[in-house]
Amino acid sequence: MEPTLIGPADVKLPELDLARLGDPLGRDGPASNGPGKGGGIGGGSDGGVGGHKGPSYGDEDGGGFTAMGFAGKITAPSVLYKVEPEFSEEARKAKYQGTVLLTIEVGEDGQPRRLRILRGLGLGLDEKAIEAVSRWKFKPAQRNGRPVRAAATIEVNFRLL
Repeated sequence: MEPTLIGPADVKLPELDLARLGDPLGRDGPASNGPGKGGGIGGGSDGGVGGHKGPSYGDEDGGGFTAMGFAGKITAPSVLYKVEPEFSEEARKAKYQGTVLLTIEVGEDGQPRRLRILRGLGLGLDEKAIEAVSRWKFKPAQRNGRPVRAAATIEVNFRLL
C-alpha cells in the first residue's frame, strides 16, 4: 500500500537535518565526542555516555543499554510462580475471552512493580489480570551475574472451557 497523507495538497512538511538531531543549538561539522577517550558522549572512555567506561550508559562500567542492544551479559527475568487469573462475573456472563497485555517492572527482589495495561479487554478482566500478575514471583533479570530491575511484557490469557 502506498503511504498516504491526508491534508491540504500544499502542506509543507518539516525537513529534518539528522546531523543536528538532538541538539537544537548544535552546529554543522564533525561530531563532538566530549572530553572522554575512545568516542562516545561525555567524560567516559570507550564509547560510553556519561562518566563510565564501556559502550553504554548507566550506573556501572560496561553495562546498560547501547544503540546496538545491551552491553555486558544480560539475562531476562523469568517466572518462578504464577497465579492464574479469575474471570470477572461480567465477562463470564457475556462469555467474553481474550488476552490482556501488561507491561511491568521486575525488581531486583523478583517482585512485579508498576503494572500497566498496554491492551485491555474490559468487563473487569483488566483488573483481574493485574490482580493475578501482582502475585507472581520472578527470577530477576541479571547483568554480569547481579540482579537488576528490568521491564517485561506479560500476556494474560482469559479462555472459557
